[in-house]
Amino acid sequence: MSVRENIASLIEYSGGKVIDDRYVIEPGVLLISKTINVIPKEISDLFNLTDDNKQLAELNARITYMNFKESRENYIEDIINNTKHHSILTNITLGFLVTGIKGETLLEFASSIANISRQTTSRTRTADNTLYVVNEEDIPFVEEYMSLRKAYLEKHPLSKDKDDIEKRNEFNLFTKAMSFTISMTLADWIYYVDKKIIEDYEYELKNICMKIKGLIKKEYPYIEFASDKAKLNEKIKINK
Repeated sequence: MSVRENIASLIEYSGGKVIDDRYVIEPGVLLISKTINVIPKEISDLFNLTDDNKQLAELNARITYMNFKESRENYIEDIINNTKHHSILTNITLGFLVTGIKGETLLEFASSIANISRQTTSRTRTADNTLYVVNEEDIPFVEEYMSLRKAYLEKHPLSKDKDDIEKRNEFNLFTKAMSFTISMTLADWIYYVDKKIIEDYEYELKNICMKIKGLIKKEYPYIEFASDKAKLNEKIKINK
Protein backbone atom coordinates (compact mmCIF):
# COMPACT_ATOMS: atom_id res chain seq x y z
CA MET A 1 0.00 0.00 0.00
CA SER A 2 1.03 3.62 -0.49
CA VAL A 3 1.92 5.86 2.46
CA ARG A 4 -1.41 7.64 2.06
CA GLU A 5 -3.30 4.34 2.19
CA ASN A 6 -1.37 3.31 5.29
CA ILE A 7 -2.19 6.62 6.96
CA ALA A 8 -5.86 6.10 6.12
CA SER A 9 -5.69 2.66 7.72
CA LEU A 10 -4.00 4.13 10.80
CA ILE A 11 -6.81 6.67 11.19
CA GLU A 12 -9.52 4.03 10.84
CA TYR A 13 -7.76 1.56 13.17
CA SER A 14 -7.79 4.28 15.82
CA GLY A 15 -11.51 4.95 15.42
CA GLY A 16 -11.53 7.68 12.77
CA LYS A 17 -13.26 7.72 9.40
CA VAL A 18 -11.84 8.29 5.91
CA ILE A 19 -13.91 8.53 2.73
CA ASP A 20 -12.88 8.35 -0.93
CA ASP A 21 -9.35 7.36 0.20
CA ARG A 22 -8.62 11.05 0.64
CA TYR A 23 -10.83 12.87 3.14
CA VAL A 24 -10.86 12.52 6.94
CA ILE A 25 -14.32 13.30 8.26
CA GLU A 26 -13.75 11.95 11.79
CA PRO A 27 -10.47 11.87 13.73
CA GLY A 28 -9.28 8.82 15.62
CA VAL A 29 -8.29 8.58 19.28
CA LEU A 30 -6.89 5.43 20.86
CA LEU A 31 -5.52 4.67 24.32
CA ILE A 32 -2.02 3.24 23.83
CA SER A 33 -0.42 3.30 27.29
CA LYS A 34 -1.26 3.54 30.97
CA THR A 35 0.54 3.16 34.28
CA ILE A 36 0.25 -0.32 35.73
CA ASN A 37 0.98 -0.77 39.43
CA VAL A 38 3.10 -3.54 40.93
CA ILE A 39 2.10 -2.99 44.55
CA PRO A 40 3.12 -6.00 46.68
CA LYS A 41 0.29 -7.97 48.27
CA GLU A 42 1.61 -7.21 51.75
CA ILE A 43 1.22 -3.47 51.17
CA SER A 44 -2.16 -3.95 49.54
CA ASP A 45 -3.39 -5.99 52.50
CA LEU A 46 -1.95 -3.55 55.05
CA PHE A 47 -3.97 -0.68 53.59
CA ASN A 48 -6.94 -2.87 52.59
CA LEU A 49 -6.67 -1.62 49.01
CA THR A 50 -9.26 -2.26 46.34
CA ASP A 51 -8.69 -4.95 43.75
CA ASP A 52 -9.29 -2.90 40.59
CA ASN A 53 -7.81 0.12 38.85
CA LYS A 54 -8.38 2.31 41.93
CA GLN A 55 -5.50 0.63 43.70
CA LEU A 56 -2.60 2.95 42.86
CA ALA A 57 -4.62 6.13 43.40
CA GLU A 58 -5.93 4.73 46.67
CA LEU A 59 -2.44 3.87 47.91
CA ASN A 60 -1.35 7.44 47.10
CA ALA A 61 -4.27 8.79 49.14
CA ARG A 62 -3.75 6.45 52.08
CA ILE A 63 -0.03 7.24 52.19
CA THR A 64 -0.86 10.96 52.13
CA TYR A 65 -3.20 10.66 55.12
CA MET A 66 -1.64 7.50 56.63
CA ASN A 67 -5.12 6.04 56.63
CA PHE A 68 -5.17 2.30 57.42
CA LYS A 69 -8.63 1.76 58.86
CA GLU A 70 -11.30 3.76 57.02
CA SER A 71 -13.76 1.71 54.97
CA ARG A 72 -12.67 1.46 51.36
CA GLU A 73 -16.17 1.93 49.93
CA ASN A 74 -16.26 5.26 48.04
CA TYR A 75 -13.04 6.29 49.76
CA ILE A 76 -11.15 7.29 46.64
CA GLU A 77 -14.26 8.73 44.93
CA ASP A 78 -14.73 11.18 47.80
CA ILE A 79 -11.09 12.32 47.73
CA ILE A 80 -10.99 12.81 43.96
CA ASN A 81 -14.48 14.10 43.20
CA ASN A 82 -15.43 15.97 46.37
CA THR A 83 -12.15 17.00 48.00
CA LYS A 84 -10.63 17.51 44.50
CA HIS A 85 -7.29 16.17 45.74
CA HIS A 86 -6.06 15.40 42.22
CA SER A 87 -2.38 15.37 43.17
CA ILE A 88 -2.79 11.72 44.17
CA LEU A 89 -3.17 11.00 40.44
CA THR A 90 0.11 12.56 39.31
CA ASN A 91 2.03 9.27 39.10
CA ILE A 92 -0.64 7.72 36.87
CA THR A 93 0.11 8.46 33.21
CA LEU A 94 -2.07 7.86 30.16
CA GLY A 95 -0.92 7.97 26.54
CA PHE A 96 -3.10 8.36 23.44
CA LEU A 97 -2.67 8.06 19.70
CA VAL A 98 -4.51 10.89 17.93
CA THR A 99 -4.91 10.65 14.15
CA GLY A 100 -6.43 12.62 11.30
CA ILE A 101 -6.48 16.15 12.69
CA LYS A 102 -5.68 19.57 11.24
CA GLY A 103 -2.33 21.28 11.75
CA GLU A 104 -3.94 23.99 13.88
CA THR A 105 -5.24 21.43 16.34
CA LEU A 106 -1.85 19.72 16.51
CA LEU A 107 -0.30 23.08 17.41
CA GLU A 108 -2.77 23.49 20.27
CA PHE A 109 -1.75 20.14 21.76
CA ALA A 110 1.95 20.77 21.08
CA SER A 111 1.79 23.98 23.13
CA SER A 112 0.59 22.07 26.22
CA ILE A 113 2.72 20.56 28.98
CA ALA A 114 2.21 17.09 27.49
CA ASN A 115 4.85 14.73 26.10
CA ILE A 116 4.26 14.59 22.34
CA SER A 117 5.71 12.74 19.37
CA ARG A 118 4.24 14.41 16.29
CA GLN A 119 4.26 13.59 12.60
CA THR A 120 7.01 15.40 10.67
CA THR A 121 5.60 17.84 8.12
CA SER A 122 8.42 19.61 6.31
CA ARG A 123 11.32 17.76 4.68
CA THR A 124 9.55 14.46 4.20
CA ARG A 125 8.11 12.70 1.18
CA THR A 126 5.29 11.30 3.34
CA ALA A 127 3.71 14.77 3.50
CA ASP A 128 3.60 15.13 -0.29
CA ASN A 129 0.51 13.05 -1.14
CA THR A 130 -1.72 13.69 1.83
CA LEU A 131 -5.17 13.16 3.27
CA TYR A 132 -7.26 16.20 4.16
CA VAL A 133 -9.44 16.88 7.19
CA VAL A 134 -12.71 18.34 5.90
CA ASN A 135 -16.42 18.62 6.41
CA GLU A 136 -18.11 16.61 3.69
CA GLU A 137 -19.84 19.68 2.25
CA ASP A 138 -16.43 21.33 1.73
CA ILE A 139 -14.92 18.54 -0.37
CA PRO A 140 -15.58 20.31 -3.74
CA PHE A 141 -13.49 23.28 -2.54
CA VAL A 142 -10.61 21.01 -1.53
CA GLU A 143 -10.79 19.28 -4.91
CA GLU A 144 -10.55 22.66 -6.61
CA TYR A 145 -7.46 23.44 -4.56
CA MET A 146 -5.96 20.02 -5.37
CA SER A 147 -6.18 20.75 -9.10
CA LEU A 148 -4.20 23.93 -8.45
CA ARG A 149 -1.67 22.02 -6.35
CA LYS A 150 -1.32 19.42 -9.10
CA ALA A 151 -0.34 22.14 -11.57
CA TYR A 152 2.16 23.52 -9.06
CA LEU A 153 3.73 20.09 -8.45
CA GLU A 154 4.08 19.46 -12.18
CA LYS A 155 6.33 22.52 -12.33
CA HIS A 156 8.26 21.35 -9.26
CA PRO A 157 9.02 17.64 -9.80
CA LEU A 158 9.82 15.57 -6.74
CA SER A 159 13.58 15.27 -6.38
CA LYS A 160 16.04 14.07 -3.77
CA ASP A 161 16.85 17.65 -2.82
CA LYS A 162 15.45 18.27 0.68
CA ASP A 163 14.76 21.92 -0.08
CA ASP A 164 12.62 20.91 -3.07
CA ILE A 165 10.68 18.48 -0.89
CA GLU A 166 10.10 21.19 1.69
CA LYS A 167 8.84 23.65 -0.95
CA ARG A 168 6.32 21.09 -2.22
CA ASN A 169 5.14 20.47 1.32
CA GLU A 170 4.78 24.17 1.99
CA PHE A 171 2.38 24.48 -0.92
CA ASN A 172 -0.37 22.50 0.79
CA LEU A 173 -3.44 23.10 2.89
CA PHE A 174 -3.07 23.35 6.66
CA THR A 175 -6.00 20.93 6.84
CA LYS A 176 -3.75 18.06 5.72
CA ALA A 177 -4.26 15.17 8.12
CA MET A 178 -1.75 14.98 10.96
CA SER A 179 -1.17 12.40 13.70
CA PHE A 180 0.69 12.29 17.00
CA THR A 181 1.04 10.48 20.30
CA ILE A 182 0.57 12.32 23.57
CA SER A 183 0.87 11.48 27.26
CA MET A 184 0.16 13.30 30.51
CA THR A 185 -0.57 12.42 34.09
CA LEU A 186 -4.15 11.58 34.92
CA ALA A 187 -4.36 14.72 37.06
CA ASP A 188 -3.24 16.87 34.11
CA TRP A 189 -5.67 15.14 31.74
CA ILE A 190 -8.61 15.89 34.05
CA TYR A 191 -7.68 19.57 34.15
CA TYR A 192 -6.82 19.79 30.45
CA VAL A 193 -9.91 18.19 28.93
CA ASP A 194 -12.28 20.00 31.30
CA LYS A 195 -10.73 23.36 30.39
CA LYS A 196 -10.89 22.73 26.65
CA ILE A 197 -14.45 21.36 26.72
CA ILE A 198 -15.96 23.97 29.03
CA GLU A 199 -14.28 27.07 27.61
CA ASP A 200 -14.54 28.51 24.10
CA TYR A 201 -11.87 26.49 22.27
CA GLU A 202 -11.78 25.25 18.66
CA TYR A 203 -14.38 22.60 17.80
CA GLU A 204 -11.88 19.96 16.64
CA LEU A 205 -9.82 20.41 19.81
CA LYS A 206 -13.00 19.97 21.87
CA ASN A 207 -13.94 16.90 19.85
CA ILE A 208 -10.58 15.25 20.54
CA CYS A 209 -10.82 16.11 24.24
CA MET A 210 -14.32 14.62 24.41
CA LYS A 211 -12.98 11.40 22.91
CA ILE A 212 -10.06 11.34 25.34
CA LYS A 213 -12.41 11.97 28.26
CA GLY A 214 -14.61 9.07 27.16
CA LEU A 215 -11.60 6.73 27.11
CA ILE A 216 -10.46 7.94 30.55
CA LYS A 217 -13.93 7.35 32.00
CA LYS A 218 -13.89 3.86 30.53
CA GLU A 219 -10.60 3.11 32.31
CA TYR A 220 -11.41 5.01 35.51
CA PRO A 221 -15.22 5.15 35.84
CA TYR A 222 -15.02 6.54 39.39
CA ILE A 223 -13.62 9.89 38.17
CA GLU A 224 -16.05 12.77 37.67
CA PHE A 225 -15.31 15.60 35.24
CA ALA A 226 -16.41 19.19 35.75
CA SER A 227 -17.38 19.31 32.06
CA ASP A 228 -20.08 16.68 32.70
CA LYS A 229 -21.68 18.88 35.35
CA ALA A 230 -21.24 21.97 33.19
CA LYS A 231 -23.17 20.32 30.36
CA LEU A 232 -25.89 19.27 32.83
CA ASN A 233 -26.22 22.84 34.13
CA GLU A 234 -26.42 24.08 30.54
CA LYS A 235 -29.31 21.72 29.82
CA ILE A 236 -31.10 22.86 32.99
CA LYS A 237 -30.85 26.49 31.89
CA ILE A 238 -32.24 25.65 28.46
CA ASN A 239 -35.16 23.74 29.99
CA LYS A 240 -36.01 26.67 32.25
